[in-house]
Amino acid sequence: MKKLKNIFITTVFLCFSISSIYAVEITESKLSVDSVNSKMLFSLTKTMLGQKSNMNGLASKFSGSVNMDTKDVDITLSMRDEDFKLSGSFKYANTRMHETYLHSGKYPTARFVGKIASYDPATGNAKVTGDLTIHGTTKPYTLNGKVSKEGSAYLLKSAFTVDLTKFGMEVPDIKLATVDKTVELKAKIYLRKAQ
Repeated sequence: MKKLKNIFITTVFLCFSISSIYAVEITESKLSVDSVNSKMLFSLTKTMLGQKSNMNGLASKFSGSVNMDTKDVDITLSMRDEDFKLSGSFKYANTRMHETYLHSGKYPTARFVGKIASYDPATGNAKVTGDLTIHGTTKPYTLNGKVSKEGSAYLLKSAFTVDLTKFGMEVPDIKLATVDKTVELKAKIYLRKAQ
């Protein structure tokens, strides 16, 4: 009986220890986006002459804020070609993407403005609802993510897809090559106490 009691106490202790590792209580009321460390990977699937290949890229310039008291979220991403570009040997495709499809000269940013719908500090799971504006078109959008603590920063990770055609962008579809209308996005947004 004593052995069973010790096993129970050990199990309870381990459960509390593990849950405290993953618990992310956000104590700051105002957070700013860390524009240096925040990144977003994006991936498009291109089919050319029947062969599929992925075109991957990186978005590297963010700004914005999160207010935990009011639950307001406002994050802006630069869409300019130096901040939002395909990786590897896609220089021509990158230029074409900006000039022909993103029109980043006319629409230099994408923006998400919304409210925190739910946040569970025990798991780090977060849900934000609001409006996503890309290419001058605004649509309601819900983002799900996970918050963790990294040093003095909070890291929000989110994976989601965007249908380009819903935001008024033409997707290339010619006989030799097509590009999927959805883009897969994986964001890592670092948030720090606002100064």
